[in-house]
Amino acid sequence: MPAEWESGSHESPDDSSNSPQTLELLCHLDNTAHGNTACVLWEPMGDGKRLISLADNHVLLWDLQESSTKSAIASSATLEGKGQLKFTSGKWSPHHNCTQLVTANDTAIRGWDLRSMSQIYCIENAHGQLVRDLDFNPNKQYYLASCGDDCKVKFWDVRNIGEPVKTLEEHSHWVWSVRYNHSHDQLVLTGSSDSRVILSNMVSISSEPFGHLVDEDDLSDAEDNGQEEKCKEPLQDSIIATYEEHEDSVYAVEWSSADPWLFASLSYDGRLVINRVPRALKYRILL
Repeated sequence: MPAEWESGSHESPDDSSNSPQTLELLCHLDNTAHGNTACVLWEPMGDGKRLISLADNHVLLWDLQESSTKSAIASSATLEGKGQLKFTSGKWSPHHNCTQLVTANDTAIRGWDLRSMSQIYCIENAHGQLVRDLDFNPNKQYYLASCGDDCKVKFWDVRNIGEPVKTLEEHSHWVWSVRYNHSHDQLVLTGSSDSRVILSNMVSISSEPFGHLVDEDDLSDAEDNGQEEKCKEPLQDSIIATYEEHEDSVYAVEWSSADPWLFASLSYDGRLVINRVPRALKYRILL
């Protein structure tokens, strides 16, 4: 934490009319006894009083108290095994009342039950090399996406972890980030060290593989009017677009929380690029 943040904001005497907002330090997460922090995860739902930090081989569940400037560790778990195991990334599941967490260490993916702080599944050798990122499908509670240094993006059903349900091999270097669209889970973003952002349409494993479901009342009305039901073939999985505006490794991709058709990507050289889902695909999904 920079020292100037702790002492309050510094206003310029020449520009008092455009003074910056004061940043209020709420609390410190003191996990120095547990090692270096790999990531911090806010609870997907709730009052914002719980978060998780992954430090070396420790999972720490924090309780942020309103009446105190200190945060307390509510519970914790330790990853046991041979060698110096360290978490590289994690994701708090928005499903199951936010009681599950998934983590990555080396080439393995592990699921955790936060109520007992114990492992509930482990995908050994999920990727051929280091696992970089994870994301849960927001609409299908058992579906998970992962990416790694083997240039692959994999989709898993955690009820059957023997094999991924789908694998993408469109990138030519390490894949650093993978994100499901919050509203339309067939839209998946990936960012890679090959300087590219790829937008994929993974409709076959989405929550609506056949498009929007037909309402039973509409179907009965059509039958009463003598209209024949037209069989709608499912859309095929495909690469929608490849974005090459970056000139360096793309380390992060994110969907907008306000506009489901807007997304951003960030590369090592500091370039932030904002793009939109192609209009033709947008209306095909909506209509």
